[in-house]
Amino acid sequence: MKGGGATREQIIRTTHELITRDGIRAVRVDEIVAMLGISKRTLYELFADKTELITACLDVMGRESQRRIATGCRRRTSNPLRRLLRLSADYVGGLYTVNRSFLEDIRRKVVFSEHYDEHRAFWTEAFVDLLTESRQAGLLLPEIAPSVFAERLLSTLFDLRLSGTPEEELLAFSRMLLRGAATREGIELLDRKR
Repeated sequence: MKGGGATREQIIRTTHELITRDGIRAVRVDEIVAMLGISKRTLYELFADKTELITACLDVMGRESQRRIATGCRRRTSNPLRRLLRLSADYVGGLYTVNRSFLEDIRRKVVFSEHYDEHRAFWTEAFVDLLTESRQAGLLLPEIAPSVFAERLLSTLFDLRLSGTPEEELLAFSRMLLRGAATREGIELLDRKR
């Protein structure tokens, strides 16, 4: 990129890479412009400040998550509990595509918490839909409240990620929680090899 101007998309892409690797607070504008070989003036002609740039990155990340969720919910299997297990694996996988510092920053910093809340609401809705479908199919215990279970599951997985739990353990934990909420038929479906 040296020697030329950077497009808005290139700046967002580079910033996205940096913030997901190092966390929002750790990334400095000087680092972004140095990587792109542009001046601060060029960056500030496209973005009013660092907050606007980070917000643009979070918007892109949100759209990517929504696409991933939509794709996961349309997967081939008609078994809603298996789709739920895959959705859970997608959620956990997403938590490990970014640095823990990034997750802490987005949850704590008030200016970005709206993005965190939107992201969380979208995942929660997808989980609630599949939990409801699974319960209606007799695959989840009738006393499971989909909205409460989804909230607690996502909170627990997020907090365990922040505490440094390895991805494999988090995947196993998620599966265990879903299996524990399943009926005998649901457990058999989860345990059956494809």
